[in-house]
Amino acid sequence: MNDALLAIPRHLDDPPRFLFWDLDEAILFMLALVLGLMVDLVFLGGATGVVLVIAYGKAKSGRHRAYALHLMYWHLPVTLGFRRTPPSWIREYVQ
Repeated sequence: MNDALLAIPRHLDDPPRFLFWDLDEAILFMLALVLGLMVDLVFLGGATGVVLVIAYGKAKSGRHRAYALHLMYWHLPVTLGFRRTPPSWIREYVQ
């Protein structure tokens, strides 16, 4: 088993973790589980959450910790509170 998977955070800069997932992966699992609870399909929601977490973990492996923020910046029509960066929908500037 991967030692980094079960490692205890030792520095203040370590990303927040919930059990053995990063926080963004845990939120994704909890979201799928809650949706499964709402439609009375708890097992299906949990299984879907695990599949989503595995797929998301493979997609972000080898990338920056804040990869989800990068994706949200480029693909969602909101500014996410960034003050110094221009909105992502402005692709070309007139000089």
